[in-house]
Amino acid sequence: MEPCIVGANIDTWLINICMLQQGYIFPVDLEQQLDLLKQAAQEAEDDVATDWTFASETLFIKPHGSQRQWRWILHCPSLHLDIGKGKHNHVIGKARLASAFLWEQGADKALSLLYTFLVHFFGEGLTLQVSEVHLCADLASWELVVEDTHAFITRGHNKAGHALGTDEDTGTDAASGDAPECAFHLSGRRCTGFEFSRGGAHSCRIYDKTKELAVSHKDWMRAIWERNGWDGTSRVVRVEVVYKRECLRELSVEEPYAMLDQLSGMWAYSTQQWLRHTVPTGDTNRGRWEASPFWQAIQRAAFFGEAEPAVRERKRKGDLTLICQMLAGCATTAAAYLLGELPDTDNGADFLTWFYDWMEDYLRRKGHSFQGLRAAKRLRLGVVASSALQAG
Repeated sequence: MEPCIVGANIDTWLINICMLQQGYIFPVDLEQQLDLLKQAAQEAEDDVATDWTFASETLFIKPHGSQRQWRWILHCPSLHLDIGKGKHNHVIGKARLASAFLWEQGADKALSLLYTFLVHFFGEGLTLQVSEVHLCADLASWELVVEDTHAFITRGHNKAGHALGTDEDTGTDAASGDAPECAFHLSGRRCTGFEFSRGGAHSCRIYDKTKELAVSHKDWMRAIWERNGWDGTSRVVRVEVVYKRECLRELSVEEPYAMLDQLSGMWAYSTQQWLRHTVPTGDTNRGRWEASPFWQAIQRAAFFGEAEPAVRERKRKGDLTLICQMLAGCATTAAAYLLGELPDTDNGADFLTWFYDWMEDYLRRKGHSFQGLRAAKRLRLGVVASSALQAG
């Protein structure tokens, strides 16, 4: 198939929660409530459920904080929330929206749900600031090759020199001129990705997303690609650009709602001025090399496509398939050890009866019940009824 964009979105979004008023005092009742919950988590030596919910998912509190700034940590599958008292600055929290939630809701609705929750949680008088954002575009039918390193032109800094390999011993090209150095990754002989300005305030990763799905098991992404024209077989390459606070400040990106109107400009700067994949020619002025057909498609990526409301359900089905595969392997291994205790004609039914009795006895000795553990894990995993999802 011809190169085409099969998905584009904000894939990672970190947002600072700031207070408008000078001399802001953290709500005493909220501090006491958080301290009591954190103490309960410390006594339980485990995360504890709270009465707060986000996107119909119960928020849990961790028994510890993070670094010196964040005293409390709340989390659910769709949101990670660090909370502090903002004594040394005006930032009292940092929210991280999950990738699946952003694809499911769309960036604008996800932000609206977050803001509504934060106002209810902290009260009025807060403002939001973009701390870090990752924009990504998924392109079908681009086969990455190591030789592509010479075709990239970038203005990036903090570059790792692991490419431009014409010297078999060192992997570098002494006559590289103004060609950029970039880190690349291989799986066997296959090139699986490139990195530019790794760790910098403005960086980019280009990698084989179809291969990455085999590890991350985010099979819900396939439904998004198919809806946007993916043929189901061609490789999909992700171009992911990272903007950290220093870069965002230079680009005059501050408030999240305003950022949504700036996405096209941010992407244009990153894919037209900062980094390009080109078609090399004999022209010694590499700046005159034209963008490749793949990169032209990347440059046209639009970030306000339709959301995918079935992401959570597809994610659970994928997780369930993986769990069942693991259970099948463990069950047949356990049955192999039960030689003499189960009939050789057992097709699995006798083993499952044996395991039920074993599990019931094990849980009873631990002071647990199947029903109780199931209910607790539904809360932790954010498993809710379909009607609750629609209402959320």
